[in-house]
Amino acid sequence: MNIRKGRKKSIIALAHKMLRIVFAMISTGTHYEDKEVNYEALSVARNAPRWLKMLHKHGYMPAPAAA
Repeated sequence: MNIRKGRKKSIIALAHKMLRIVFAMISTGTHYEDKEVNYEALSVARNAPRWLKMLHKHGYMPAPAAA
């Protein structure tokens, strides 16, 4: 049994999988959701320091006390 099927068959298999995902998203009206990575948590972790800085700058939070 040949495990490697070839470049063309792998491209067709990948395109088929993508087509099934897109069809499922359109038919259910949902967005794609990766089950392994929490992109919302990554976004918050990356942007939180900037958000806090802007809140301090505009006076919505008191400046941290100097020790």
